[in-house]
Amino acid sequence: MMRKQTIITALLSLFLIIGISNTAEAQFGKKAKQALGLGKKGKKKKKGKGGGSAKFSDFNNEADEMGVTGQYFELKDGKAYGFRFVKEADGKMVNQLHYFESKGDPALKMAMKESYYNKYQVKLFFEWMSASSSGYIELIEVDPGVLAQIKSDRSLNRYEDPVPLDAERTVINVYAKDKAAFDTWDIETAQAKVDMVVGTLKGAQGEKIKKKLMRFEVYKNYKGKIAFAKGTNYLRNQKDNQPIEKPENFITKRELGSTVAFKPYFEQPLEQSHPGAWFNITYEMAGVKTDREALRKSSSTFAKNIPQIDKDKDKFYFWYPKVTINTSNNVADYAFLELLRLAQDKLQAGQTYDLKVTVWAHKDGENLDPVAQGTIQLEYTAEANGTQKLLFDPVDGWVTKIEDVLDE
Repeated sequence: MMRKQTIITALLSLFLIIGISNTAEAQFGKKAKQALGLGKKGKKKKKGKGGGSAKFSDFNNEADEMGVTGQYFELKDGKAYGFRFVKEADGKMVNQLHYFESKGDPALKMAMKESYYNKYQVKLFFEWMSASSSGYIELIEVDPGVLAQIKSDRSLNRYEDPVPLDAERTVINVYAKDKAAFDTWDIETAQAKVDMVVGTLKGAQGEKIKKKLMRFEVYKNYKGKIAFAKGTNYLRNQKDNQPIEKPENFITKRELGSTVAFKPYFEQPLEQSHPGAWFNITYEMAGVKTDREALRKSSSTFAKNIPQIDKDKDKFYFWYPKVTINTSNNVADYAFLELLRLAQDKLQAGQTYDLKVTVWAHKDGENLDPVAQGTIQLEYTAEANGTQKLLFDPVDGWVTKIEDVLDE
């Protein structure tokens, strides 16, 4: 127990150092071996000869360059199974991990994610089962002679990348060459190690993506900042990690009450810079400040109309731009409308006001750090159909609308 606690403490310390958090909870199913416990034709494993009672001690005499081959015992039932790393088959390089429930043909042949090993020395093996059961199953070596069996949080398309890093992984079993290893490597400890390994892979992947993003002018010049435009169409990009927005379409000034779209660009994806956090947005103008998360918790009305921003945490920018107001489809951010309502007595025709927008990393009721900031000037126009009408029309004015909602 002392060794186990020492390892968990060390892993948690590493999380703090590299900014990785253990977000997946270990889950115990009635059929813990559902993924690996399938015969060659997909039938359920039977007790006895096909249920892991066969001994594979002779596997321990085999040597492979990965050091994986051997007889393994399962944490949950203590039975013995065989794993064999196969580098070549039929004259071809295959790099597979074969899983045996009994002597003879392997029950499963799992592919190796070679790039993970070549670049980061991570030994991860996977195989597609079925979308209705397990989707992809994975084995990750968490320690020499110890394999963690992983179940993903979602069924994946057969032709999708078999090991997407954005999938939450839950350890459901552990296999070890030496049963004494279970004194240290139980479900909890293996989960902590898997989270750390996946977090390291995500960080490495993020640095690779960021290097490519720096080729694009908009990301290079706007990371950590917010770009504003007259409409969301100016801020959309068709392909992930290819921000081809044109800075000449960005604006620094707009009529107060007209459409303002905005898009933040981040130095790092939120899940890397602030694991476990989600996004929050604050608006400041004319000495008044509103906070989306604070408003969400202030009343059921705001909670219903201000959704939590928990998407795009794995990206370097918002995939879909946000708006303060969008006159074309008559929608607005209620946190911005509340800002207008609170500041209405301070606003005067002919004046121009700075609107500061800040996107925050938010967790447990607190704004942790700003991840993007930007300021745009909003002019209170004096024309008959200008700001006065846009904000205070007795039926369609934005301030009128927020007041009517709050009066319901």
